[in-house]
Amino acid sequence: MTSFSMRISGSTEPAYKNDREQSSRAGGKPGLFLILLVPIDCAVLTVLLVMELVGRLWRRVAPATRPEFPVPRSKCSFVLLSWNSQTMLAESLPALLNELREEEGDHEVIVLDNHSTDGTDEFIRRRFPEVRLISSAENVYFGAGNRLGIAAATRDILILMNSDIIVQPGFLPPLLQALSDPTVFGVASQFVCTGTACTETGNTHARIGENDIEWTQDPVTEQISEYPVFWLHRGLFAVDRRKYLWLGGLDSLYDPLYMEDVDVSYRAWKVGWKCLLAAQSRVLHHHQISTPAAGEGFLNMLVRRNQYIFFWKNINSLSMLTRYCFGSTSRRMRRANMKGIGILREMHSFLAALKRFPIVLVRRLSFGRRVTFSDRDVFAASGQVGHGCSSKETCSTAPDGHM
Repeated sequence: MTSFSMRISGSTEPAYKNDREQSSRAGGKPGLFLILLVPIDCAVLTVLLVMELVGRLWRRVAPATRPEFPVPRSKCSFVLLSWNSQTMLAESLPALLNELREEEGDHEVIVLDNHSTDGTDEFIRRRFPEVRLISSAENVYFGAGNRLGIAAATRDILILMNSDIIVQPGFLPPLLQALSDPTVFGVASQFVCTGTACTETGNTHARIGENDIEWTQDPVTEQISEYPVFWLHRGLFAVDRRKYLWLGGLDSLYDPLYMEDVDVSYRAWKVGWKCLLAAQSRVLHHHQISTPAAGEGFLNMLVRRNQYIFFWKNINSLSMLTRYCFGSTSRRMRRANMKGIGILREMHSFLAALKRFPIVLVRRLSFGRRVTFSDRDVFAASGQVGHGCSSKETCSTAPDGHM
């Protein structure tokens, strides 16, 4: 793994649809050698189509039935991943612990210290003895760090929370209320972030573009209590731990970070469980992140690499797969013109994803037995801007469709 240091509390969502506007301003012509990747795209498409047909046959012969779990008890395990975050924890933990005292529930708070060098472990032991501290012998970064914390959780409801999140009064009851619906996989809080350039809300959506996926976060009105969302924004979200474990959790394919939350949310939708935003659960996101030693370019590479992995692993629609692979050349040329990416980095992201392609295929085939809803049904159910659920109704689950 490439060596780099980073603060794990920043946003890790996909790049938004204004990438196109940025690319048009960046100017410059990408190298024609990007076209040399076309034969590889064709080979990837061929393999994906064959695997999809095999997966459909397997689903028909030996489908994996989704289990029906009883409503989870209102007992929560909060997992906070920390790397040199002592200053942030000094603000976020008191707010969280005060709220949990108000709720008077049987909850636990777990801090996974990701081999910090700022004395975070001693600070937690001294200031917050009621918090369970788990120390990693090395920095295992975002994905693996969260999995370590989750493995230690013991309550029915699992809540992942960034160390730079400050919960607001009354944030927990709307989350618990949403999870009382047995068809719900997880629910996220509404985000109020600091900074003039901040656009996070937690009301996440995705739309099928011409040959790509467009990602957005849209406004929230508290007149609607619950919104269906495409992915659970990892700043703070709650899931039924049993459903999370059955789905396989945060996938190590995306390590060290980016897109894990999108992936697990999409898998939940594909088996018929819903992902929601609770508008009345509000948290403040300081959105603090340090630039990795490898530079922002490395982060850009990870985003692009993991977007390839997400599509290859999860999309079952033959037409979507075909358009995506055939549109790869134009998409790469557009991205290669974007500031901070360039030709070599765009190629690097594709080749890095290709290196993980065999594992992608294994995961795709393994999960394929569980798929019951089509990609277009999921996009339709989770990607409608402004279509939420009132407090007197529930969001409808996507109907069965052909894949």
